[in-house]
Amino acid sequence: MPVLIVEDDHFYSQRISELLRDQELEVQIAQSADTALAVDLGNIDCAIIDIMLPNDPAASGITSEECRAGFLTGIAVARRFLQKKPELRIVLLSSGVENTEAEAWALQRSVPFVSKNEGYDSLIQTLRRVKILAGERAPLSFIVHGHDSEAVLELKNFVQNTLKWQEPLILREQPSLGKTLIEKFEEYSRKVDCVFVLLTPDDKVIGSGSSEEKRRSRQNVIFELGFFYGALERRSGRILLLHKGPVDLPSDTSGIVWIDINNGIAAAGEEIRKEVASLLV
Repeated sequence: MPVLIVEDDHFYSQRISELLRDQELEVQIAQSADTALAVDLGNIDCAIIDIMLPNDPAASGITSEECRAGFLTGIAVARRFLQKKPELRIVLLSSGVENTEAEAWALQRSVPFVSKNEGYDSLIQTLRRVKILAGERAPLSFIVHGHDSEAVLELKNFVQNTLKWQEPLILREQPSLGKTLIEKFEEYSRKVDCVFVLLTPDDKVIGSGSSEEKRRSRQNVIFELGFFYGALERRSGRILLLHKGPVDLPSDTSGIVWIDINNGIAAAGEEIRKEVASLLV
């Protein structure tokens, strides 16, 4: 499976090349925007592109304005690659310096965005997730939850020990490393294969002009649900809604499949397994 590495750091591109060739992949390396755009994409299945690249506008046709003086050259290259070959799988690399415009472009197109600071293993895992590398990497999930700690632990146990997936990510357990809350969401949304949203009756609410008391999930759960719908897309089938107790379900999600876990996660296990069948290794 031919892979194109677009990276001007000779040592980094050489190391990636060695790792991929060890996996019996064919590798080409381009060290600038113009040399990358001159590559015949006919036999290329995946392009790994650094977002900051040298650029000769006269040779590449990429203006200084479009590449933001070099800070978004890789995005300009990726854009042209996808125009030529829409099915091309792309993975973007960053040096770890925050670049919100590049990250937003990748997020909108579900393009993996890997920081070099995360090490080579992060890139290898990403290449396995997009089916460039074969391997036995189990799916990685994220649990969105409210106050029901028992449900969280039961779900975590089911994912690890019954589905045999990796340990699920729970946001409060992950290091912030100086990131804001929304930045943590953006980072993990690119890494996970599946999101489980636990909707439990955490908060009491009384509607305006009514004495009727209702129970709803915590507002952070609803926010995170909406965030992941935007990041992973509702139709991807990668977001599962699990509800428990007398919880008032958001009307905006009417028509979406809900899984009832009132009798416990194990009791709903077969339904959960059916929904995630395409992700099982």
